Amino acid sequence: MSTTVMAACWPLQMPPTPKAVLISLADNANDQGHCWPSLTTIAERTCFGRTAVIEAIKWLESHGAVAADRSDRYRTTYVVTPSKFMAPGLVRETNQSVRRTSSNGGELVRLADDEVRQPDDEVREADTNRQEPSRTVNKSNRQKARERAALSKSITSIKGVNVPPRPDDAEPQPWADWLGLRKAKSAPVTETVVAQARSEAAKAGVSLTRFLEIWCARGSQGLQADWLKPHERAGPDPVAQPMGKQMQGLMALEELKRGARERMAADRDRGGAAETRLLVSGPHAGR
Repeated sequence: MSTTVMAACWPLQMPPTPKAVLISLADNANDQGHCWPSLTTIAERTCFGRTAVIEAIKWLESHGAVAADRSDRYRTTYVVTPSKFMAPGLVRETNQSVRRTSSNGGELVRLADDEVRQPDDEVREADTNRQEPSRTVNKSNRQKARERAALSKSITSIKGVNVPPRPDDAEPQPWADWLGLRKAKSAPVTETVVAQARSEAAKAGVSLTRFLEIWCARGSQGLQADWLKPHERAGPDPVAQPMGKQMQGLMALEELKRGARERMAADRDRGGAAETRLLVSGPHAGR
């Protein structure tokens, strides 16, 4: 605070709202009159709304009491110049804390004898001194999975070539990651490319899902079975061929046949034992 600048501002005659804003600026100024409080700070110190503060600063600038430098995008520097103040003939002003800033809202000041309204240009000034704190949002794995699935749906073509639908032997997450990699590499995805990837996965002895995971981890444009390392081949996703309905039916039929053979063998064993007992206990058995 500069007592010199503050003492020069107190005798100045002006409406209450600009006077309060001027005193607030002078309270923050150095001996050269420089200060850079934010609009929020001025509003809190003067108990006026932001719109009233903006209008008051505009009024102070137009009457030479304050000069504002807005060349810095991060803050506005004010220079309090009470010696350059041009005092109008003032009596009173309306309450600016509840007035809306508009082109037909009226002038801040009322003259002594009759009310003279000057055009009031609409003012919208951003609070360049206020910076919102950065917020880091931690996304859950489920949300990330939804985003990857949405990404795979949003990638419909790469370099003008339509992307085929996801094959059944590729999980959604690795498929979405692989599409993103191919898009970043500007490499099209066609049925031929997917078929080659499936062929290389079979050569490497891994599933297509595992092959795509290795591909994404490497971040390369292409991948062949010969390039895979032993630890990549022995990954957590061994090859598991899905069992079709026909195979399941054949296995069930084979199980029924095996059960029938076992029952027939058991019946033969029981029949042979009964025939043996009959022969042993026949009518001539004691002779």
